[in-house]
Amino acid sequence: MTTPPTTESRKKLGPWNWREIRRVALVFILGAAALQMVFFSLLIAGQAVPDKPIIDKLAVSVANGTYGFSGAADRMGGSADTFTECVVAGTGLGSVDKNAFERAIAMPRIGSCHTGKDQILLLASGGQVDPVQVGQYYRYWAGYTVITRPVLAFFGLDGLRIVAGGMLAASLVVAFSVVARRAGKWAAAGLLLPLFFSTNLMSTPSNSFSHAMSVSTVLFGVAISAWAAGKSTRTMVFGVGFSAALFCYMDLLTTPAMSWAMCTAVVAGITYIRTRNAKAVLQGGILAAAVWIIAFAGTWASRWAIAALFLGVRTTYKNVRATVDFRTTGEWDNVSKDLFAPTAANWNYWLGHLPTAKVVLCLTVLAIVLALLVAWRRNGLRAVAFWPLLSLAALVVVIWYEVLSNHSQIHAFFTYRSIPAALGVLAFAALLLAARQSPLNGGEVHRQDSLGSGLHPGETRADAPELAAGANR
Repeated sequence: MTTPPTTESRKKLGPWNWREIRRVALVFILGAAALQMVFFSLLIAGQAVPDKPIIDKLAVSVANGTYGFSGAADRMGGSADTFTECVVAGTGLGSVDKNAFERAIAMPRIGSCHTGKDQILLLASGGQVDPVQVGQYYRYWAGYTVITRPVLAFFGLDGLRIVAGGMLAASLVVAFSVVARRAGKWAAAGLLLPLFFSTNLMSTPSNSFSHAMSVSTVLFGVAISAWAAGKSTRTMVFGVGFSAALFCYMDLLTTPAMSWAMCTAVVAGITYIRTRNAKAVLQGGILAAAVWIIAFAGTWASRWAIAALFLGVRTTYKNVRATVDFRTTGEWDNVSKDLFAPTAANWNYWLGHLPTAKVVLCLTVLAIVLALLVAWRRNGLRAVAFWPLLSLAALVVVIWYEVLSNHSQIHAFFTYRSIPAALGVLAFAALLLAARQSPLNGGEVHRQDSLGSGLHPGETRADAPELAAGANR
């Protein structure tokens, strides 16, 4: 039973408590700063792993022919990103004269694939790589080295592929379980299945383990965002922010749009379940999208700031500026600067290379149409009207493609995965509306301030009778 709200409580529980918002923003900033320190400390720990066992294990892979090839087929219709796999395996190697702290700052790395193969054999024989041939990868956090270096040292490259596969499988189970609990099993399936059945994702552990690790970070982030959205707006802000920061820490600019879209979508969907309020859903989705990109960009910028403290502002600025300019508008073969050319390139790659893409597209569209018909029959036209609102998160994929035009076209052979992820967002929204939704916790709606432990933007005590009644539909 819910207690009828008093006039005084309604005044306190307006849609936005600005004092609380300022407090949450301050805690968010301080927490983000502390998180960067934790991230950097973990980088140092990863670099403290001795190079010799890593080099010895990689030399075995070179001899076995499991390291050093580039441009391999993924055996699922596309190309495997073996180049990046070689980059990730060699990150942290090549600067034996630097200590763990210095290497965490500059993040040295040997060459990739063919070049890296020769350098690994040279290092294994006791030689040293010419410092000119050792790159500095401080543009990225390279947080994956926290996992890759110790696993390589103990188990070698094949063992690392097994670990990456385990991470991918575990993240799928966790993401599905959490989203299903918060939004329903059908909605969770709609969100995840297009990605897994129309991409080469299941082959990545064996031929581009770095992608398996990145996508597993996406899925863990989706689980965190869904869990946090079911708690409160305050918890959602911290959960989405942590998900974005963790993804930036682990990823090499492979599929950020996937994480951005899916995290935003689950927040908007769970806000709908809690409130049935269009304004609340819009506010919740916009807030989640804004928090994600702020946390992602802030985490990336903090990496540059840390590097600038030790490598110099001018050096860092030139390196970062050149890369940003190239990845957004740089010239490259077959790269067009036309509007929507990046989106079209990824769309065409997906449909043209993945043998299951067209079938998955048709089945997903059919599922969306049927789900919306069911939503109309069960919950009325008003419920169906929420579908465009809940689907807005899919647009961030297009935004990302267009802003990083050069990168999105050159790397369409893996950035295309954000297309079926966006399709999953559309299916998630429709299937969520088709279910007989009820508020979380058995229909009992939490009653706190708008950034406290219960209410979302736009939700007030006045909504309680309607929401409680919805639990008994």
